[in-house]
Amino acid sequence: MSWMVMLTQVILPLALLAWMAIYPAAGWLAWGLQLVSVTSVLLGIGLVLLWAVPPFWTPYAYGLLLILIVATHLFRKGTPGPGLWRASAASSVIILMVAALGLFGGYLAWYAMKGRVLPGETVVNIAPPFPPGHYLIAHGGSTPMINAHLKTLNPAVERFGPWRGQSKALDIFRITPLGFHKDGWQPTDPARYTTFGVPVLSPCSGEVALSVDGIKDMPVPEMDRDHMTGNYVAIDCGDFFVILAHLRQGSTVVVTGDRLKTGDVLGQMGNSGNSSEPHLHVHAQRGLPAEVPLAGDPIWLTINNRFLARNDILHLAQ
Repeated sequence: MSWMVMLTQVILPLALLAWMAIYPAAGWLAWGLQLVSVTSVLLGIGLVLLWAVPPFWTPYAYGLLLILIVATHLFRKGTPGPGLWRASAASSVIILMVAALGLFGGYLAWYAMKGRVLPGETVVNIAPPFPPGHYLIAHGGSTPMINAHLKTLNPAVERFGPWRGQSKALDIFRITPLGFHKDGWQPTDPARYTTFGVPVLSPCSGEVALSVDGIKDMPVPEMDRDHMTGNYVAIDCGDFFVILAHLRQGSTVVVTGDRLKTGDVLGQMGNSGNSSEPHLHVHAQRGLPAEVPLAGDPIWLTINNRFLARNDILHLAQ
């Protein structure tokens, strides 16, 4: 866990909850501003940040703690008051500082919610490209704040051109039922991640348009920027192509020209290419240019008719 994750996803939420529990403001206006600000911060970081470590259920635990703190306060002391403020100068400064943080949290929450709405553009639906299990969306959605791929839509950055087709992609982890996705504390061996070695399945019926293998899996968190997609398979689904990338070295079992049915095995999830840890990258695009295969026109996609955004969970039953 990096220091930034520790600060924003553990220390800050727990500090705000402790402040709310131990130092509730006396006046109802001050207490109300304190409550709204803390709620806004928790909502903002809960929707925008990736909850893999700590796991996806952590923001819900914070929300439950906040409800318990408020309920306990109201049960023991009743509603705040009398008076609007009744806070010391030092407490007032802290409340106003957290209120400013709450405004930023509210902006984050609004922008994240906006990214959970499918734009009114062309969309294609695919089957899940993996077997039954539990999966976490790491990058996905329609705003750059929750889907980093969208930055490659910027025509002003020339180096993004060859990767434009992946602008509306999803990055997906496999997780345990409790939300964990690795064995140990920041392991460098990709095999210690739950995602590594999971079968990758064809999300449509069609033909293999490209198949690349032989690129090594990188130790975490190193990335191979000379082979951005790593090992990958591109499938011609008829009206569009689907690209599945960062596959495990030596796992690909299809070659260019193979005919596929939905659910056929393509290979295994790995950590090849520009991947900081094992995950499956999947996107849809129009066209497959010969020299720059990922420079096609990006298309929004759904899985089982569901538009997925960061921190969404896919539970696939047997």
